[in-house]
Amino acid sequence: MTKPLSWGGRIALCLLLPVSLLPLFATMQRSAPEILRHRFQDWSTRHVIYSQSGTSSALEAARSDPRALFRWRELERQEIQRRQALASSWFPGRGIPRRFPHRAASTLLRDWSINLGRAGTAPSMYPAKFTFDVTASPSCSNDFVVFPVNAAGSATQANIVAFNELYSGTAGDAGLCNRTPAPSDSGVAATVLWAYNVQSAINGGVPGSPVLSLDGAKVAFVESAVGKQAHFHVLAWKTGDGKLASNLQQTMMPVTISSFSATAPAAGSGKATDLVLATVIATGSDTLSSPYIDYTNDVAYVGNDRGYLFRIKNVFCTTAACGTAQPSLDPTWGTAGAVAVGSCGGQLTAPVLDSSNLTIYVGCSDGKLYAISQAGTVNALVVGDGIASKTYGGIVDPPVVDSVNGFVYVVSGSANNGVHAVLVQAKADLSSSVAAPIGVGNQCNMHAPTPNNAYLTSITSAGSLMYVGGLSATGAVTQPCTSGSTGSALPALYGAGFNSTGVMDSGTPTNAAFDNFGGTGREFAPLSEFFNTTTSIDWLFASALQGNQQNIASLNITGGFLIGFNGATEGIGSSGIIVDNNANTTTYPQAASIYFNALQENAACNNNTNGGGTGGCAVKLTQATLQ
Repeated sequence: MTKPLSWGGRIALCLLLPVSLLPLFATMQRSAPEILRHRFQDWSTRHVIYSQSGTSSALEAARSDPRALFRWRELERQEIQRRQALASSWFPGRGIPRRFPHRAASTLLRDWSINLGRAGTAPSMYPAKFTFDVTASPSCSNDFVVFPVNAAGSATQANIVAFNELYSGTAGDAGLCNRTPAPSDSGVAATVLWAYNVQSAINGGVPGSPVLSLDGAKVAFVESAVGKQAHFHVLAWKTGDGKLASNLQQTMMPVTISSFSATAPAAGSGKATDLVLATVIATGSDTLSSPYIDYTNDVAYVGNDRGYLFRIKNVFCTTAACGTAQPSLDPTWGTAGAVAVGSCGGQLTAPVLDSSNLTIYVGCSDGKLYAISQAGTVNALVVGDGIASKTYGGIVDPPVVDSVNGFVYVVSGSANNGVHAVLVQAKADLSSSVAAPIGVGNQCNMHAPTPNNAYLTSITSAGSLMYVGGLSATGAVTQPCTSGSTGSALPALYGAGFNSTGVMDSGTPTNAAFDNFGGTGREFAPLSEFFNTTTSIDWLFASALQGNQQNIASLNITGGFLIGFNGATEGIGSSGIIVDNNANTTTYPQAASIYFNALQENAACNNNTNGGGTGGCAVKLTQATLQ
């Protein structure tokens, strides 16, 4: 007979019950447990945001997106951890086992960096991180990160690389994945999992961000070269391809794939597919548009540099209708799989799909935000100047879509005839837009904003803010956004607030300028945020480009606009930043980190033996004390 629980045990058990949040119930009802076990973090997880409260219809629609399930499962873990801590404090000696690891305390310290060759991940683009099992200990062998390389591939230059043994390093505690150093292995850095030169007839690089299948076995990305048709690839990577037994940190001897599979490549086969992104009406290269995956329908959306948006079916071949088909343009979309996006005619950003209304939102170099329905109907909202005389009026980063609350956010570096940059909130139908002026205009490109944890709890909660980087309004600069920039306009952080109905404030947001953050006239990389459940601190990662002094920072934004600043120097700044934030560094040292490319690293990358370069370096920083 089972022994009944004590009163203390009963109370502790009650404390562990999940809070009554619709997203969590939706998560429990989901019939795809593998989605909750694996997790990816890529560019798209920063551009679709899911609050934990909203209407039942919006939450029900959102749960079709695994990105929402990732977010809500994380909220569930946070609540369990909070209640465990409370229960333990009430019942000393009756500690409740922790099923899920904490996230770690912050600030930056370089653990390893590995040379990617002539170039690295392009500015404002992201690596993609895969976690094999979020309910288990971090895995040295199964967890990996993929870096795109914006360089034409060759026998000695990869254009896409992955690393495992990620949780290595000597900063602070010795890393969880550290090995005995050897002539072939530093022992304290990540190791190559695979390295490829995926080379179609255009012999291009990978200028955008890659995306992963839900099981991590396949990677989708766009190969592009100036003046040539972009190509869409799906790679079924094979462990060890391009990995040298003589140097586990060497990325310069990739496996070349120039012959492509005519069917969906099998996981682990080391094969890839090739799809030319061109139709009778749609041609062009692709500089800014990374693929966005609709995992429910196994569909990808991606744009090009001439204002066309493509829809690709059978991306990872996960539906019954696919059979063994390779990816192909969806002939039911627009004309032979392509839609002309309004009057854009220029570079498109990556598109973002709203899971509630199935509308695709995409920015254009003409300074407009476009909304495209599933029927191909196009609506537009003017955001920036987008004219030749205003160099920075175009939209260069994907919009941020809040499908639960029904808002879209987008930025431009020049608005109101160059007077200021701008952050815009609009309703899902692009109506009722609100514009917040950001600093001095037409100086630098503006990159994607990010909400704080209060916003992600509830847009109407006290202290909800949307952060964006810009320049202070104190003056213009000469040669803006270059290493030779001079003047009085400093890198500045802005935080726009919201009223009781979730509408963004239209005045100049709260802001702070940094005179030690890379110098004057600097362009911000896209911002990244994460909430630390161990210390209940909300952290914001920011990087000001083209500077060689403290050009990357962790900023404490807990309970207010800005509390603390910790700076470090990485090349001339960072690409987009992926945050790996699920582990307690006491139990799993080096397993709570951020990953990015250090742009134009001029010296030999640390902790590797494959030489230096003037291109890019894949970098991991832990959340440990700065030095």
